[in-house]
Amino acid sequence: MSKYKLNRFQDHLFDWVNQFRIQRDKGYFSLKVNNQTPSLYGLTDMVFNLLIPNRLDDFLIKYEDIKMDEWVHQIQSFQNPKTGWFKDSFFNINFRNPLTGQWEHATAFAVAALTLLDAKPKYKVKFLNVLISKKKVERWLRKTPEWGLFFWPGSHRGGGIGAIIATLGIEKYPHKDFFKWYFDWLNIKADPEVGFWRLGWNHKVRKRLTKQELGGSIHYYWIYEYLNYPLPFPQKIIDSTLYLQNNLGLWDGNVSYCIDLDAIFCLLRCQKLVHNYRDKDIKAAIIKYLDYTIPSLNNKDFLFSRYTTSHKLTGCLGAIAEIYKYYPELFDFPKPWIQTLDNTPWI
Repeated sequence: MSKYKLNRFQDHLFDWVNQFRIQRDKGYFSLKVNNQTPSLYGLTDMVFNLLIPNRLDDFLIKYEDIKMDEWVHQIQSFQNPKTGWFKDSFFNINFRNPLTGQWEHATAFAVAALTLLDAKPKYKVKFLNVLISKKKVERWLRKTPEWGLFFWPGSHRGGGIGAIIATLGIEKYPHKDFFKWYFDWLNIKADPEVGFWRLGWNHKVRKRLTKQELGGSIHYYWIYEYLNYPLPFPQKIIDSTLYLQNNLGLWDGNVSYCIDLDAIFCLLRCQKLVHNYRDKDIKAAIIKYLDYTIPSLNNKDFLFSRYTTSHKLTGCLGAIAEIYKYYPELFDFPKPWIQTLDNTPWI
């Protein structure tokens, strides 16, 4: 079998990135193509979009006006010094959305990007001071993240906070037992029939498995893996993830994005826990994904017309990096790809 190549994608990557550059403020990026609004997500996405295919150093050499220190400073500038939350000016969000967890997601993403740039946030997230007892952690997990209809975006809250704490390191834990309490509660609540969490009223009324459960659960799985905690019911996670793959080899629609990273992460991280369980099915699912996605990325028109926001490509590249981690022999890449989730549990 011939190896997968992304030579054409690599040739167009810098031009794709430059669509998001803001001309009046060198080094800033927007979330959307040809938009001049500075965005935290635009800045942080490009850290991932260049680092995952191992092209960040090449980009900084070619575009000397962008300095690493300034990039770090710009990301840090989106943090509120009073609360510690990061907020994206593109959305002009000045409130906490109880369903999407936008503050938590943005903060986890900024902390992750800063870590990859060998930096830290300037201020502590003050909310973390609340999570200092088992009772408070369990109450927060039960009440604060969304577990029902909006489980996927709502998981940004429970997963985002966990990712922030894990990334900052043990010396920043609100309590030394925080993650024991965190994982104990999650383990008890995981659904043994499907592997994912299904705690909402809608899951009791409607039993059909959807991508919402996959997209929501992954924000916790990343932290399990990063801290070397075994995932609950890995065989069931594999079964559920394979069931959700569509005819194109993706897990939603016809353009690869973060949900595909979620699925592939589930398959490959669970595969190592349950050796020889559905190995052929997992490999077939991976090949099906690559057979569709690699030609799509190598197609310039597809790349530029379908990836018009900075964040959409990030998940796709993370999915390929995850496959590269476990099956490097499938690829012919000039440089090894980097799975950033091994360095920080958020993307």
